[in-house]
Amino acid sequence: MNKIARVLRILGEETRLRILVLVSRTPLNVSELTSILGMAQSGISRHLSHLRKMGLLQEQRDGVWTYYQLAQKEALDEDLGTLWDYLHTQLATLNDPYNDLVRLETILRQRRPSTSGLNERLLEPGQSWYAWSRLLALLMAPMPDGERMVPSGVEIADLGCGDGTLTIEMARFASRVVAVDYNPAALAATRQRVERLQMPHVELLGCNVNALTLESESLDVVVFSQSLHHLHDPMSGFREAARVLRPGGRVLVMELAAHQELWVQEKLGHQWLGFTEANLTQMLEEAGLIPLHSETLMPGREDIFQVLLFSGYKP
Repeated sequence: MNKIARVLRILGEETRLRILVLVSRTPLNVSELTSILGMAQSGISRHLSHLRKMGLLQEQRDGVWTYYQLAQKEALDEDLGTLWDYLHTQLATLNDPYNDLVRLETILRQRRPSTSGLNERLLEPGQSWYAWSRLLALLMAPMPDGERMVPSGVEIADLGCGDGTLTIEMARFASRVVAVDYNPAALAATRQRVERLQMPHVELLGCNVNALTLESESLDVVVFSQSLHHLHDPMSGFREAARVLRPGGRVLVMELAAHQELWVQEKLGHQWLGFTEANLTQMLEEAGLIPLHSETLMPGREDIFQVLLFSGYKP
């Protein structure tokens, strides 16, 4: 009761409500909030500090920037759960007398790279609808005993979900999909897709892929779609996959085959220059999983990367 009263006092300041409306739409840093609200950075930082101490905001680092977003309900104290539901609903319906949302759109346009040259934010070499469709087809591939995984009722984790494109496609047949990404901007993009399509069975989880907060043996499928090469220690990702999979559950991997394009490390933040089938087989087996299928997709006429599809299961 006391904490709820303190939170209500915090929310009694108009600027803090304006901040919450903005970060409920997308993660923002202090500089961006300063530009939108037209206030001194010191004042914005003070308001953010109050909101963060009350647990209403979560922060994530992306390079040199710290981004703030509305806290997920699961991260709040139990006493604040009901208040969070009300707050989240009201933030979407509040008036915008200061035209903050108009300036927010300007900020978002400035984030987008030019259409000419390399799109560093959105380009991920090797991603294509063909590769994704082949990856999902592995769900229906027979197990060694001849059984096939039936998609109805399946529970999936999309580890490194990015903008949620693949998450949404899997959510069309799964009973539960957990979209995991450490990047707050990626989760915000996924949230927008999920809310627009009204998919309440999709959960968003902001954490490291190699340190999941998911319960052990709680999922049927774990998917790594172009996310392993971003991990400093991809082996830890496979260990976490093995931990959260139920017996008989599958791990699906779509990754770049080994290459020598060094520019992806600087431009796109890749930690690894792809993987070989032997690399993935070794990591899978060391995690206690059994390899099931591997397939290399040939690059398109203008592509320089090959894509490696890989699957395994938990005995």
